Amino acid sequence: MLNLLIIDKDVNHSMKLLNEFSKNAEIKVYNVTSTLLDGIKLLNTGIIDITIINLNCTIDEITNAFKLISKSYIEKYNKSMIVLSSKVSKLTSNDFVYSFIDDTEDISKIYIKTCEIVENKFYKINKIDLLTKINKELEYIGYNMSYNGTKYLSECIALIYSSHDYSENLNKNIYPVIAKKYNKTINNVKCSITCATTSMFYDCDETRLKNYFNFYTVIKPKPKVVIYTILNKIYNIKC
Repeated sequence: MLNLLIIDKDVNHSMKLLNEFSKNAEIKVYNVTSTLLDGIKLLNTGIIDITIINLNCTIDEITNAFKLISKSYIEKYNKSMIVLSSKVSKLTSNDFVYSFIDDTEDISKIYIKTCEIVENKFYKINKIDLLTKINKELEYIGYNMSYNGTKYLSECIALIYSSHDYSENLNKNIYPVIAKKYNKTINNVKCSITCATTSMFYDCDETRLKNYFNFYTVIKPKPKVVIYTILNKIYNIKC
């Protein structure tokens, strides 16, 4: 469940928002305040996940207020706020603001935009949790977690898991995505993964290596074998 903060100068409007969000089990209205200063105090607790601001603020007022948010929460609040204003056409993009909405818009539009933020945040939480599980597996078999190749390999496994693309055509469907994300060539991604896997092979205990991959003899596993072995283990963990 995500905590919603409503900063609203209009009591009747804030009550309508409360009623609208009461039907969503994924959103809890944590607090309602009528001033930006009180809202910033709550944001600096780190408890808030999403914020709706209905104060008809100018862009300068919003920018100056956001400067008071602790640096510890800058990343958390990225694209997590909805600002309602009659000056929407004069407001410019902001790292914190997901959407500017005219304050005459129906509550349903605000609700839809807020649900989009919820979906984005849960996606990020789920991806972090998935990468944590994958990295534990990689670390267990001896991958050096500081290597770029290990990072690329982890991302490959997460991408296949999330997209359900089990075609095993890494060169066509997986490596290009990773390469684009990190501004590398496909060959660079492949070579980095191969180097990280070679290092793992020499560092991993032989018994652990054989047991993990169900090998009869000690051989260096190909990256594809590593990927799909870990995928199978992640599925078992999930179950």
